[in-house]
Amino acid sequence: MTTIHIGRWSRPLIRGGQEEVDACSAAVLFEGPVPGKENGFEMNTSVIVGHDFCGFDHFADLPVGTEVRITGPKGELKYRVYANYITPGQGGSNSGLYWGDITLQSCLGPDTGFSYLERVSPVIRR
Repeated sequence: MTTIHIGRWSRPLIRGGQEEVDACSAAVLFEGPVPGKENGFEMNTSVIVGHDFCGFDHFADLPVGTEVRITGPKGELKYRVYANYITPGQGGSNSGLYWGDITLQSCLGPDTGFSYLERVSPVIRR
C-alpha cells in the first residue's frame, strides 16, 4: 500500500478519477506519473487530489517548507512545499496550474487551492 503523510496525518494514496475522489476514502493520484517517476523540471507532474469536505482541505494551502512523505513498497520519498496558489471558483479547467514534482489540490471554501512540492529525497538526477 502507498500512503501520503503530512505531519501526523496520513491517508492511502490510490490512482483514480473523479469516482475515487468522490468516495472520500483515499488521496487520489488523479493525473501524471506515480510518485518517484515525476520530474517537475520536465513538466511531468504527479497531481494528487481530494475533496475539502473529506479531510483533504489542507492540500490547498500547506505552509511553504512543510514536509510531505510518500511511503510504499519501494521505500520513502520526501517532498517539500515550495509555493501555493488559490484560484477563484471550484471545478473548471486546471490547465497551467500543475507545477513541480507533485501538485496537491483541494477546494478551499468557494475556491480551489494548490500546494506545489519538490522532491528532496531521494534526489532526482536532473
